[in-house]
Amino acid sequence: MFELVALHECDPKRVARFMTLNRERFRPYAPARSEHYYTNSHWRAACKRSKIEWKEGRAYRFVVMHKNEEVIGKIDLDHIRRGPFSTGDFGYLLDRRHEGQSIMRRAMEEVLSMVFTDFKLNRVQAAIMPQNTRSSGLVKRLGFREIGLAERYLKLDGEWRDHLLFELVARKPAAAPTETKAPEKEAEKPVAPQADSEPVDAEIITDTTPEDAPQGETKESS
Repeated sequence: MFELVALHECDPKRVARFMTLNRERFRPYAPARSEHYYTNSHWRAACKRSKIEWKEGRAYRFVVMHKNEEVIGKIDLDHIRRGPFSTGDFGYLLDRRHEGQSIMRRAMEEVLSMVFTDFKLNRVQAAIMPQNTRSSGLVKRLGFREIGLAERYLKLDGEWRDHLLFELVARKPAAAPTETKAPEKEAEKPVAPQADSEPVDAEIITDTTPEDAPQGETKESS
């Protein structure tokens, strides 16, 4: 059983514990971290910053809670660029003890259900090292498509790493049906006056562009 919770609504101590317990596991997928990164004070500040980022539409950060007690995963949608670009980057981390249970897939599905509606984005991207086949398989199952290899894309664990890039784009709205006008027939002279025919209303559905909202932590998806 798991629950998806906004980072700024989670106890910072639980996040610090999650990152500390998985420190070595996540090391190959993250930039070099200071000791302070693993402290309660760092995550208190991070949670406060996350609330501001969320409100301003600059990043949406989540944690995955197990039985409403322990943090077992983290999902970040950050580096959001608004305006005509309207895109953001995904990163995610999961405790090894909970791999193979479809937890991250279901958690990501929840977040993705908000991406193109609540968050009003057009496109999201995930960057994954070629050898991380488990993560690549996950995003493919979620509907992402591979768009190419970016050389020396991120400096992780002290080294510049190549990454495969995957994207998911909002579906183009279906076009409104075009009304076909029947050819006019030559008017016939009525034998006697007739009642007016009842008009038929055609509902016209138009797709409007969502209003732009106002305008993060870099890591490989793991």
